[in-house]
Amino acid sequence: MDALYQVRRSDDVDEHASHLSSWCQEYDQLSCGHFTGMVRELCLQAPRLQVFHEFTGRQTSQRCRPWAGSVWFGIPDGIGEGALHFSGRLQQGERLRTVMAARADAGFMLRTPERFGIYGVVLDGDWLAAQCESRGLAPLLPERMEINAAAVPPHRHVALCQTIESMLSLGAGDEIAQPWGCKAMDMLCGQLLQLLAECGDDAAPQPAGVQRRLALVMAARDMAADPFNHTMSVDALCQRLHLTPRTLHNHFLGTVGTAPAEFLRSVRLNACRRKLRGGAQAPLRVQDVAAQWGFFHMGRFSQAYKALFDELPSQTLRQAQRAALSA
Repeated sequence: MDALYQVRRSDDVDEHASHLSSWCQEYDQLSCGHFTGMVRELCLQAPRLQVFHEFTGRQTSQRCRPWAGSVWFGIPDGIGEGALHFSGRLQQGERLRTVMAARADAGFMLRTPERFGIYGVVLDGDWLAAQCESRGLAPLLPERMEINAAAVPPHRHVALCQTIESMLSLGAGDEIAQPWGCKAMDMLCGQLLQLLAECGDDAAPQPAGVQRRLALVMAARDMAADPFNHTMSVDALCQRLHLTPRTLHNHFLGTVGTAPAEFLRSVRLNACRRKLRGGAQAPLRVQDVAAQWGFFHMGRFSQAYKALFDELPSQTLRQAQRAALSA
């Protein structure tokens, strides 16, 4: 059985977003302090299956798209505490015992709390449909449903987390290369599919109103992340999106749990950081980067940047330049 197990750690949210194999992702750090992240991942080529555990130490906004033709299931590990928003909807329940699902073509968005851990399962859609049919299981994600979420009882949540953890342990010990390891993995795959099928009975699709609010919030986020859009105030965003300030405020609170001005300021600071981290490729000045995203007072910019990322913008640029030289 062709298998690849790897562990990746990072102290930068943007770098961390690239650590899931074959995914297209963009993360913004939202809470202040030094970022820590880790991904433990196992990829199986036949059938094409990816299981992982991801940890992020700070609050993040994540836009995620798994590999083409796949279906993703996400199960918070229940250790971290705080509000979790999945594609614009607050996930309720004690210790976030929920199973989220999305098709790769739809993508999904997460707004995560501090010290958040999540197990992920990504399966080839055609293989998954064939397996459900052969095992007499209902479709894990109905054909016309792009995104859904379901609360699960404690015993099922524990069984899901333990099953995925067992799969990761087989990969970490390179035991899949052994005949008994292949049999154990096949058994765990079957167990995982059965558990996910049992969760599907209570799954609910995202209401159309939630999807519309999310689309408007993400449109505002993209405008803020675009360089030289710094003159666009929240009022100007409202005009562009044809919303009242109160409506936009409520959309942001409901979708990402944060007021628009605070969220979009973090987005612009993250955009500055991405630019500075790539600054080794060409001559770059901190003040020029700050100005692109509307930060014209360098003292205030440096203070806000250090509060969010636990380092000065000049340190970020120097580190990127040193890394380029050593490479």
